[in-house]
Amino acid sequence: MVQRLNGGDLNAVFDILTCDESWIYYYDPDTKRQFAVWVFPSEEMPTKLKRVRSVGEKMVASFFGRTGHYATIILEDLKTVTAEWYTNNCLPVVLEKVRKKRHRSRILLHHDNAASHIAKQTIDYLATSDVELLGGHPPYSPNLAIFIYFRN
Repeated sequence: MVQRLNGGDLNAVFDILTCDESWIYYYDPDTKRQFAVWVFPSEEMPTKLKRVRSVGEKMVASFFGRTGHYATIILEDLKTVTAEWYTNNCLPVVLEKVRKKRHRSRILLHHDNAASHIAKQTIDYLATSDVELLGGHPPYSPNLAIFIYFRN
């Protein structure tokens, strides 16, 4: 990737779009008012059960560029990312938002080597959408993020 951008086009970093998927856990906080009940003096106080740590989880795919956040796409309940979902539901929405936000025609997509990202269906879709695919990095390797450089 560095060799590709080393040709002197310093503005190419603005064309890079990166993405990652992650599980988001959520819970519904209870208020004290929800558990307020009338109790007669002869009755015992009702027992309040301990709140569970998380009520549910959602898989989200987030897309970022040099200038910030472009889109976050949420999957249906308890589904995982497949090539079919990625090319039919996710990428069309994201690419439309990216092209609407910036008018540059070139998009360089950088993502990891997850199965849905390297599937033939995804590669074919990106080729027909005029999106260049940058070389990915191994899954679960946040230390290889392309936007963070440390100098001694």
